Amino acid sequence: MLSSRVLPECVLLDVVILPLIVAFLLGLLLGSYLLYLPLFTFSSLVALGLVLVWLERLGRMTIRKSGLVFACTVTGMVWWVVMASAHGNADLLQWVDVGSLEIVGEVADPVRRTPDRLVMMIDVNQIGQGNDLRATTGLLRLTWREPDHSIHQGDHIEVVTRLRKPYGTRNPGGFHFGEYLQRKGVHAVATVSGSGHVRVRQVTDAGIFSLFWQRIDQWREEVHHAAVRTLPEPTLGLFLGMIIGEQSFITPEVRDVFMATGTVHIISISGSHLGLIAFLIFFFVKEAVLRLPMHWLEWLSLRLTVTRLAVLMTIPVVSFYTLLAGAEIATVRSWVMILLFLLAVWTGREKHLITALGIAAILALVANPEVIYDTSFQLSYSAVLAIALVIQMNRRQADIDQEVGEQSSGLVERLWQRTKQAWWMTFAVTLATLPLVAYYFNQIAWLGLISNLVVVPFVGFLVIPLGLVSVVWVLMTGSKTLPLGFLHQAIADSLVKIVSIFAHIPGAEWHVASPSILMILLFYGLLISIALSTHMTTLQVSCGVSVFAILCWWAWSPRVNIDQNTMRVTFLDVGQGDATVIELPDEITILIDGGPAYTRLNMGQAVIGPYLWDQGIRRIDHVIATHPQWDHVGGLPWVLKSFDVGQYWSNGIAREQAFYQRLQERIQEVGLKEQVLKGNGQEITRAGPCTFKAISPLLKAGDTPEAQVSSASGSALNNYSIITRLDCGQHSVLLTADAEKGALSKLNHLPDVHTARVVKVPHHGAKSSLYREWIDRLDAEVAVVSAGRHNRYGHPYPAVVNAYSEKGIPFYRTDQDGAVWITANLDSSELTVHTAEERRLQPIQIDGHILENEWKNWQRLWRMWARIELLSNVVSAELLTRRLGPCLFLRFHL
Repeated sequence: MLSSRVLPECVLLDVVILPLIVAFLLGLLLGSYLLYLPLFTFSSLVALGLVLVWLERLGRMTIRKSGLVFACTVTGMVWWVVMASAHGNADLLQWVDVGSLEIVGEVADPVRRTPDRLVMMIDVNQIGQGNDLRATTGLLRLTWREPDHSIHQGDHIEVVTRLRKPYGTRNPGGFHFGEYLQRKGVHAVATVSGSGHVRVRQVTDAGIFSLFWQRIDQWREEVHHAAVRTLPEPTLGLFLGMIIGEQSFITPEVRDVFMATGTVHIISISGSHLGLIAFLIFFFVKEAVLRLPMHWLEWLSLRLTVTRLAVLMTIPVVSFYTLLAGAEIATVRSWVMILLFLLAVWTGREKHLITALGIAAILALVANPEVIYDTSFQLSYSAVLAIALVIQMNRRQADIDQEVGEQSSGLVERLWQRTKQAWWMTFAVTLATLPLVAYYFNQIAWLGLISNLVVVPFVGFLVIPLGLVSVVWVLMTGSKTLPLGFLHQAIADSLVKIVSIFAHIPGAEWHVASPSILMILLFYGLLISIALSTHMTTLQVSCGVSVFAILCWWAWSPRVNIDQNTMRVTFLDVGQGDATVIELPDEITILIDGGPAYTRLNMGQAVIGPYLWDQGIRRIDHVIATHPQWDHVGGLPWVLKSFDVGQYWSNGIAREQAFYQRLQERIQEVGLKEQVLKGNGQEITRAGPCTFKAISPLLKAGDTPEAQVSSASGSALNNYSIITRLDCGQHSVLLTADAEKGALSKLNHLPDVHTARVVKVPHHGAKSSLYREWIDRLDAEVAVVSAGRHNRYGHPYPAVVNAYSEKGIPFYRTDQDGAVWITANLDSSELTVHTAEERRLQPIQIDGHILENEWKNWQRLWRMWARIELLSNVVSAELLTRRLGPCLFLRFHL
């Protein structure tokens, strides 16, 4: 029972501080929408004020407390505006796209090392051209490919490069790397390649903090090189990822296995790692001290309690691990949470975990409010909140057992109780993070309920302690290799084998459509209602049934955005490459090309897969590789592995390059037969009134172009790429792949080729595909070009853009508009075009059109939050009623 002296403190912490934290978070959220929904933002403030006044009159809240809540909300709004304004006013933004610049600055964060590059955050202080250097401010993300020497945090460097705004691919509901960097405070990005491009300047007046971080980064580099000399793959990647936070060395195959089992969090340093180390050190010290001779304990108790001694021993170890991991933002957040928890233990207030968690969140958000929308922030805090709630429930039950005199009687029973607590924590974390994992990663990691019970203790008690001991040995002795390399390898191999066993369980990797924001809010609202109910009530049961129904809906993820009277063609933004998805009646899906695959970014996995899952598509009836070039087929091996594919088509040309060999190996692994397409109108498929066929003029029946172009120039490969045409009633689409003048000149003489309403501009709009005679004869209503932003080829070529503009054909570009999708009603001539860019919220000016412009932003938000198109454009109410029946209300109104 709480004493009368302690009770007011508990009330102060739990009843006063938590509402203020929630109010500040609410203020940040409102502030983030101030530029886009000003009327709603201020109306929300007024509504909050009225609610607080109402609560005052009911006697539920004092005037002082309601005033503090309102003040914290306003403070959160103002703080967001101030920080966003400071980020947007950086001088560095004025130098973007200016040309080649000389840049001088200091490496602000630990350098990220990959097998072939260094990635640095540069705090720029001088910039200019030639000898005209000017003082400036801003954060630059610099990538140095093929470096010839080391760079460390705290180094002052100079480099000549061109600045770009942070950019990425933009697709419906997809991840945008540029916006992610901007949330981290990055103002510009740049890339240099080769030796000598980054020079370290000698500075004699470096500050103590710069020298400290420089030394930490040097330690990390020493450990990195020792690991590279000692460990083979996959042990090397796991060691670097879990001990010093370098993720780039983990192979995609290993990462996919951990992802499938819901244990991917364990291969990157996160709160779970720091928590495990804190747990081990704290309880090891506590148990060891309690076994000291009695007179030692008596001497120690006069100066320090055992618990406080354990806290003092735990903090340095956890802090060292945080520094060793590079002090990434996510790791520092976890360190702050653990530090606050240990402080609560020191002061005897460990029951206030949720309050400590809220304070840690506020500290992180004060430094950078925009991280509230960061995936790692949301996942880490939702997981820790779930753990804190379970701990509080366990303590409440323990207090009840103590009051009634119940105690664990034996070792087996205590182990059983610990196992149950661990499982409940795992269940709580899985349930709390499930909507976020589904939203960001299109996956329900149900297997984590079982696999984490095995993997987390394995890593916590074996991998991490052994790794940290090896690090200390290297730093203390200067050894060039890790000690006990054979043991590292044996443990890592066992870990991978255990996870692989779990990954082979049927249904382990369960992909789903990203749930809508509205459904996620409803899900968490129901969980909160269940948690607040102290007894089993009708409301609690109803909420539990509703949660289960939502989980079933998400797991099912049916295909509801297409019907028999609709055809949709989507040109995905895969950077400098091609990927087109065609959705036809009878649920026929066609994928044309799979975009490129870089060392750490596979467009099949990053773009195509999430888009298809969001549409409820798990089967691709036809996959067409237009021609064997990396920017068209690099992502296809992943697609073929991850989806049920009906037929695979190509032009029959073989190549010796590694990307093509990987594709061939994957075709054999999944049991597909490669079918070769010829031109002259060969039909690929029919679906309702739609016919899809190949019309490549250089591909003729019986002609095998392989001998002619397998070792020829890229131009020959482009001209032999597969050109296709889709006819659906009054609608037609011409997909020209990478055809150049040679193929276009012959295509120009084919009948009906100029009547297509939609045309994909050939070869990314390259100069080599500018054939004016063909363009002049086009009768298209829409032209779409797929190109990457800031690509080195200059695609699309300005003369190509002008040629279509002079013809009066609306011109859409994936490098500027993001993904472009065209929807057609097959019962009429109605054709609508949408882009990912048009879904972005637009800042609103305070003028006579404020209401109209804010309503447009609400429409954009609805499309993003509800993840559906307007009913008249895409979804047939008749189809929904026929398929979903009673689920219709749940999907569109909840």
